[in-house]
Amino acid sequence: MQQELDSLKKSSSSDLAGYTSIENSLKESEERYRMLFENSGEAILLTNPDGSVCSANPEACRIFDMSEAEICEKGRNGIVDLNDKRLEPGLNERKKTGKIRGELNLLRKGGIKFPAEVTSTIFIDSSGNERTSMIICDLSELKKAEEAKRESQELFRMVIFNAPISIFATNKQGIFILHEGKALEKVGMKPGENVGVSAYDLFSELKVVGLNGEVTNGESVINRVLNGESLSGITELNGVYFDNQFAPMLDINNQVTGFIGVATDISTRIKAEAALRESEARYRSFFENSLIGISAASPDGRLLLVNPAYARMYGYENPEKMLAEVTDVGVLFANQADRKKVLQKLRMNGFMEAKEFKVVRRDGSRFFVLVSAYEIRNAEGKLLYNQAIHLDHSEQKKIEEELRNSMELLEKLNHHLQEIREIERATVSREIHDELGQSMTALKLDLNQMHKFVNANPEAVIKLESMIELVSNTIKDVQRIASNLRPGILDDLGLVSAIEWYCDEFEKRTGIKCKLELDDSDYSDSRKNLVFFRALQETLTNVIRHAKASSVSIKLQQLNKGTTMTIQDDGIGIPKEKIGSNKSLGLISMRERVKQFNGKIDISSKKGNGTKLVIFIPS
Repeated sequence: MQQELDSLKKSSSSDLAGYTSIENSLKESEERYRMLFENSGEAILLTNPDGSVCSANPEACRIFDMSEAEICEKGRNGIVDLNDKRLEPGLNERKKTGKIRGELNLLRKGGIKFPAEVTSTIFIDSSGNERTSMIICDLSELKKAEEAKRESQELFRMVIFNAPISIFATNKQGIFILHEGKALEKVGMKPGENVGVSAYDLFSELKVVGLNGEVTNGESVINRVLNGESLSGITELNGVYFDNQFAPMLDINNQVTGFIGVATDISTRIKAEAALRESEARYRSFFENSLIGISAASPDGRLLLVNPAYARMYGYENPEKMLAEVTDVGVLFANQADRKKVLQKLRMNGFMEAKEFKVVRRDGSRFFVLVSAYEIRNAEGKLLYNQAIHLDHSEQKKIEEELRNSMELLEKLNHHLQEIREIERATVSREIHDELGQSMTALKLDLNQMHKFVNANPEAVIKLESMIELVSNTIKDVQRIASNLRPGILDDLGLVSAIEWYCDEFEKRTGIKCKLELDDSDYSDSRKNLVFFRALQETLTNVIRHAKASSVSIKLQQLNKGTTMTIQDDGIGIPKEKIGSNKSLGLISMRERVKQFNGKIDISSKKGNGTKLVIFIPS
């Protein structure tokens, strides 16, 4: 009995020791979990199946900017953006697999939304209850970094494609496969246009000024780079200087597959350096007599020196007057930020190549100038002043605008002329078919009938007279059609007779009276006569279509300075916006015809008082 009792005690002691060991292991495991939970660098939440939060670690409190109690009070639905379309699919997936990982929008204190990566896992706790753990990684900084990276890449792309440099690349045969940037535009090589063209052709006139190595021309440069040599230095092409870098492109086997080049237009800098080497006397002569505006300003923007051209450009009588009134060069810029850009460029490079700015004259009017600038330093490198060259660009911009408008008008005119040509062809075809075809058919039938009666029946005489009348009318139709295409009277009898004839036909056709006042001068220039006649035709056509007039007066007069034709109707007038409209193709056609003789057209109209058109062509 005692032995059994001792054995039971020993067994109990052993079991107790085992339970104690397990309990200690559980406590140790729980302590490790608690340390991990409390000190984890990731936010961790434990939730119940109903969505309530039962526990949140310090990192979760930090990223949600709330205490554990606040997080538990809000629950899962209070910290998750319920409008996030990714939420419902994620919950459904977690039900199927027990775990889901993905991005969601969560809510900080105050409802502030932020992106996060959430790993949500369903597990069974020691009591057999279903719980959910959520491991949350705040992605706010990562998203900001990604956005900053995208902005940086976009900025880099903008710098490359808008900077005054050109980047180009060729294949092994020297054929352009890439060309971007603006530097080579000055020598007629626009970005993108040269892809597929041989660099040997484009650089045939390239002259080497200071390229490293014994290189004498463009062909030699290309050959050496395609043979694996890198070259850099200054070149000149069609009078424009470039700072160049040429380097071979290599594949993974270190074989040359082409070359890449970078060209920076440094013409302004080269010219400036050359100018600085000139003597003071020659520089002063150039400064005083130059048609280009030149100025000097201190580093803080105080205007120190201007030449007469610069003063005139900005509306001042002389340099002294300008220097007395303008102390800060910044006031000349319409946009104050532009002055800062110039100074920033000078600080970075010591010079600024020609750029366009909007500036202000003395009277407040604004205009455009091309400005190039560079720093002047002493032998010790101290900045003395900034010197700038200003070129009035307003007239150039005006010419460019007029050219663009002219090209648009010419394109529309071309379409209009094509339409007129087709209409005239259709008219000729239709009238010949309808008038001559029918008349000739009738004539043939009558001739067949006359064949039966010519010797036996008096009706032959009547038919013959009918035929004569029909033939006469046919001849008139032919004459009318030919006259509409180009009246022979204009070439045979001159402008005055042609106007009289056309106005007479116009009256018969429309019932609109024409009052003529034509002098008997010798209008001998057939090309100008055609312009006046076509203008008359177009104007009277517009009268029929739009004016609702009862009479038109036409006056033709030749003086020493030139010839003037005035056409005025008593109709309803033309709206002002239509007089200069690009859609008024008839008026555009007239203007283009008159413009070739340096003439001009003036159109005036008042509602209800008719329209007056005056055409003048100088002698």
